[in-house]
Amino acid sequence: MNQNMKRVACAAAAVSMVAASFGGTTVFADDAPELTYWIKMDATKISPTTDNFGNILCYKEMADITGVNVEFIHPPAGQESDAFNLMIAGGEYPDLIHWDWGNSFAGGPDKAIDEGIILDLTDIIAESCPNLTAFLDEHPDIKATMTTDNGRIYCFPNIYPYYEEDTLIVANRGYQMRSDWLKELGLEAPETIEDWHTVLTAFKEKGENESGGEIIPMVSQKLSSKTSMIRTFANAWGGLDYDFYVDNGEVKYGPIQDEFLDYLTTMNQWYEEGLINPDFSTIDPKEVNSLITESRTGAWFYGLGAGMGVYITAFGDETKIEGVPFPVVNEGDTPKYTILDNYPFVGLGTAISTRCEDVEAACKWLDYHYSEEGRMLMNWGVQGVSYDLDENGEPYFLDVVKNDPDGLSMDVALGKYTMVSQLDAILKDHRVEAIRMWTYDAQKKASEVWNQTDFTFRYPPTVTLTEDEAQEYAEIMSDIETFRDEKIVRFIIGSEDLEGFEDFVSTIEKMNIERAIEIKQEAYDRLQERIAEME
Repeated sequence: MNQNMKRVACAAAAVSMVAASFGGTTVFADDAPELTYWIKMDATKISPTTDNFGNILCYKEMADITGVNVEFIHPPAGQESDAFNLMIAGGEYPDLIHWDWGNSFAGGPDKAIDEGIILDLTDIIAESCPNLTAFLDEHPDIKATMTTDNGRIYCFPNIYPYYEEDTLIVANRGYQMRSDWLKELGLEAPETIEDWHTVLTAFKEKGENESGGEIIPMVSQKLSSKTSMIRTFANAWGGLDYDFYVDNGEVKYGPIQDEFLDYLTTMNQWYEEGLINPDFSTIDPKEVNSLITESRTGAWFYGLGAGMGVYITAFGDETKIEGVPFPVVNEGDTPKYTILDNYPFVGLGTAISTRCEDVEAACKWLDYHYSEEGRMLMNWGVQGVSYDLDENGEPYFLDVVKNDPDGLSMDVALGKYTMVSQLDAILKDHRVEAIRMWTYDAQKKASEVWNQTDFTFRYPPTVTLTEDEAQEYAEIMSDIETFRDEKIVRFIIGSEDLEGFEDFVSTIEKMNIERAIEIKQEAYDRLQERIAEME
């Protein structure tokens, strides 16, 4: 039996082991180094088939290849932040901890290092991790975003495929519309704000759906949600944002800009005309889904896979939905979108804790993730079991994944074999993302439309604040954000007259927004300097 046949036979046996061990019992190799790894469980893609990452085929295979055994520790679903805080407060850390160190650790990753929670990995990675080092040398801009203001690298990163020139999906969520209604009413997909008003008005005048239900032209989630349709409409005014954004290197706060009044005036007009769901400030996501699947709304903003794919499946006809461009005020302008975190690195990754006694084993296991073999294993699984290669050497998933014998969706079925989730230190493969999200041609076409957007006005998620800056910024913005959220809802629904906008801006200015902008600007400039130095 040749080596490839042996590998396939072993992998097939491993699949059987996966099926037999969904109870959480992980089989370890004898006499191998052992590590403990605290990491969230993916409740939608992985937990339907197992309660422990150690039962996924890619990790079983990785244990054999690296000679390192890993015991996964998963906090209770929905209680991850509480569990993390309790773990940190208790001082008893596992060897490895996966977390959003860049955005969700108070004081930032430098503080986590200074307080003796995690290791400074700068020299460790350079000396002991040839695969990750080679990747970072090839992509110094990514290395810069992983480096703190104090020059430290703090984690083995989640790397998303947006650094690749041929990335198939850049925006994984966007505006969606009932294309059959457009056709019925003799309308084209809207591009400008004026076009949108025309289309939404036509949907309103349509009156009722086929079942006699009242039509709400567009449905928006809460302003606090990244999929809030009302919130994203602000981008039409030249990249304007509900929060901070960057305009040609200058950090701005959207709600105090002159254009924000134009945006609010438009949203108020649409609300008064009945074009927006009246409960947008309180609506539950389940209610949004119901309005869409019951054909009671013609436009919404949601994800490509879990949103658009689910709705097409519910309708049983992909010609009923299409992705439409991000709106602009002036015809011919390039659409802008600021709320999508489509950066290669966003602060999420695996740190080695100061309690780890075998850093060498940790580096060996984690660095394998960034090898070509490790990347294939994490994204595609095992050749001959979950995927194979075509005549051009391109991978494709086998029928056991595409048509799971238990009737599982492809996303869930992949969780038996690969790290389909966005978790763990991994180099995501954009081809897998496209396969997962392009179940229908309409989804592929939506990607092509949404990708034609300018994303440069986003404020980078990898900007780091010093401990003092973070504390001062939080004190300023806590009150401002509460005031902003309350006032903007009132402006839109008309309970607060738009003539009060100047007072709204004046109040925010008195609450020291200029200092918050200054802090964000200085931190942004430091990031740009790091990128320039490393390039």
